[in-house]
Amino acid sequence: MSKAVPVWFLGLAIVIAGCMNMGGKDSGPSQTPGSMNSVCGHKWELRLLRINGQAVPVDQPREFTFLCNAGGEAMGKSGLNTYRGTLQITANGGLLWDSASFASTKMAGPPQLMEQENQYLRALSGTSQAFVKGGGGRLILRDASGNIYLEYIKAGL
Repeated sequence: MSKAVPVWFLGLAIVIAGCMNMGGKDSGPSQTPGSMNSVCGHKWELRLLRINGQAVPVDQPREFTFLCNAGGEAMGKSGLNTYRGTLQITANGGLLWDSASFASTKMAGPPQLMEQENQYLRALSGTSQAFVKGGGGRLILRDASGNIYLEYIKAGL
């Protein structure tokens, strides 16, 4: 006569087996400090903007981009306009903006889009850390406290 295994026991075995692998390399997307090589040379499209822990709705996230080159020249689209500036990324992912070099074109548009653009540009210029994650497919720019958080994906992915 065979004995039936209780269903709850099978569920417990699955949970334990899953937990045993959580410390491995493949347990999820890793986040590493950004560098000039990992951040610059790619075009990034905005996916998430948080200010003070609150998600800010962005109507057309593909119109909000970030890119930089090995010389530290940053540029992109901010919705209606384009911006540029100069930055450095330190060995530990510190993001240093040259605030005097930060500039944007000033074309007008609908008030809602202009407000989104202003929030984006203020947030971007307030970032001080860069991280890459997801095997280099995502870029995180944030401030030290996490109150400002911008997440991008590589364009074309």
